[in-house]
Amino acid sequence: MNMNRALAVKTAEVTEGEIAEEIYTNGKLEPEATTKLYSPVSGIVGELRIKAGDTVTKGQVLLTLKQDGIREQLAKERLSLEQAEAERLQAKKQHFEAFKKSVSEDPSLDVEEPDLTSFDLRIKSSKLTIASLEDKLANSAVYATAGGVVTSLTADAGQMIAEGSEIAQISDLSGFKVRANLNELDAGKAAVGMKAVVTGESISGTYEGVVDYLAPTAKIVDSTSKDATVEMVVRLSSTAAELRPGYTVTVAMKVPDKPRLLVPIGAVQYEGEQAYVFTVEEGKAVKVPVQTGKEGDEQIEITKGVAKGEPVVVEGLESLKDGDKVTVR
Repeated sequence: MNMNRALAVKTAEVTEGEIAEEIYTNGKLEPEATTKLYSPVSGIVGELRIKAGDTVTKGQVLLTLKQDGIREQLAKERLSLEQAEAERLQAKKQHFEAFKKSVSEDPSLDVEEPDLTSFDLRIKSSKLTIASLEDKLANSAVYATAGGVVTSLTADAGQMIAEGSEIAQISDLSGFKVRANLNELDAGKAAVGMKAVVTGESISGTYEGVVDYLAPTAKIVDSTSKDATVEMVVRLSSTAAELRPGYTVTVAMKVPDKPRLLVPIGAVQYEGEQAYVFTVEEGKAVKVPVQTGKEGDEQIEITKGVAKGEPVVVEGLESLKDGDKVTVR
């Protein structure tokens, strides 16, 4: 009686689809662009007209510098120039008087031009120095070279700052990007233009973005690890007030896939290294050897052995054998 009893099984069709694979990594939110401002000259900060968090416009005066020392140096250099020019004129007059006396004694003498090279060099040097000092005085005010929000301010009123030292950072918060690092395996799957989804514990929303940059080389950024990573930049397609530079966020990217023949993972059985599935033909189970490919969370690719739309047994496999009578429920 048991030999003639049909086993109840459940089947599912072989479908065509993709095996979704996602890449995850963490990164930091950054403004769309950040401009660093440096002191054009050395001096003492006089009037500080901004504070961190202020919104500024391009061309706005941010601070002024006291440059009393440069004014004194400029005045001295102008006196030095006047003195050099006076000494040159005096030397030329002396040469002319000496030449007049010589000609009166010997009219056949040729005219000799005086050698004023040393005076000319002093005058040229003074003029260059004066121009440089005047240029520094013209830079006694520091202007914003771009509009945005002051996200960093390292200068304070009364502080002595050196030429070339950083004063402030102005960030464009009209857009955001995420800078992150991918491990070597994930970097090989990522590509510029790939879509990304950005989330984070500090933000309530979900933001879409696009991979805008992938570094051409891999580098070791963590001294405690020997694994190299590839820098990636994801540019967000939208912004919101809750986004702030410096937040840690998670970036998820779906790796594009090709169409595959798929069956539920549980439908595939193994004998050693040989994979097989059961199909149903005329009320009987048929054991079919198959070749598998890529495996997902719930489905596995079949590269050889079955065709699209063909039913395979997914439940009732425990004691099923080739040729058993089955009833599909």
